[in-house]
Amino acid sequence: MKSFNIVSIVLALLTTLTSCEHKVVMNTEVHEDGSLDKTIIIEGDSATINSNFVGIGSAKDWNVTVLKKDKVEKQDHEKFILTFSKHFNSAEEANQDLSTPSDTLFRVTSRFNKKFKWFYTYIQYSDTYQSINRLQYPTTDYFTQEDYSFIDRLPAEGNSISRADSLYLDRLNDKIFETYGTKALFEEYYQGLEGLLESENQHAWIDTLKNHKEKLFQAMENGKDIEDLSSLLIMAGIPKLPIPNDGILRLRDQIETQTNFISTASNGKYVHSITLPYSPIDSNADSVAGNTLFWKPSSIKFLLKDYEMIGETRTPNAWAILISVGFILLSITLIFRKVKGSARQV
Repeated sequence: MKSFNIVSIVLALLTTLTSCEHKVVMNTEVHEDGSLDKTIIIEGDSATINSNFVGIGSAKDWNVTVLKKDKVEKQDHEKFILTFSKHFNSAEEANQDLSTPSDTLFRVTSRFNKKFKWFYTYIQYSDTYQSINRLQYPTTDYFTQEDYSFIDRLPAEGNSISRADSLYLDRLNDKIFETYGTKALFEEYYQGLEGLLESENQHAWIDTLKNHKEKLFQAMENGKDIEDLSSLLIMAGIPKLPIPNDGILRLRDQIETQTNFISTASNGKYVHSITLPYSPIDSNADSVAGNTLFWKPSSIKFLLKDYEMIGETRTPNAWAILISVGFILLSITLIFRKVKGSARQV
């Protein structure tokens, strides 16, 4: 049976950040009526493709194509390109497919806003990657505003950063995966143990667990397996908890599923684009080509918090301009006639 402990998970997350990378390309074509055409392309090995961490497919009426890439020399795994495409009548409809709350799926929230301002009609559209950290432990005691500001100013993936920023990024990754990650995973497991005791009506044992919480954390830091609950509890000074073994296994599988998702999502190399119906006038894009905005965010951008990619465009209202010009001409004509009439009376 597969071994599972806090330290091994954290090390696995750190390792996978630099290995087994896969590509994720997302495009949204925005139409002036608010309808959307979305395309998502995932390129990776069979394990990445089979995991389908976006949670969409033909069952949800997406058009799906799978392309097997030719093998490249020294390539360990076969590569596949999985393409999803679908038309949506509105952003809200798209969110039903891509923004449903889930601990194990990548979530993208779309927003469309159209405003009429006489001479122009403005369209503002955004796609937001929801935070891929689905562990419930709060981040407030671990990350400062300076950390978040640093993440915000990181350039597009592949662009160089200064040596000072590189050192800061290394320390931040250590803080995320070693310091916060270890504690967050422990809390996920600990809360699960309390829940199992609650379900067994073993309320007195919850107090015992609370009194030994710190020792339990230290035991898990030392690398004891969650499956080996007896040894773990002995190290923490706790008698055997009255919890069925199948409950422990379910808890283990649940946490492992969450951490596998975080690992898969963190591993991706992302390219996102939004094609607007008219020329963009404002955005936070990394680059622009015609009506299309491009972002290449590193996964740290949306690891701890949501990441919004937003663009704005406008189109002139010809009828409003004609009415305004007609009103101005009419006003000038009336003024001219009034002035001319006054001159005759004199």
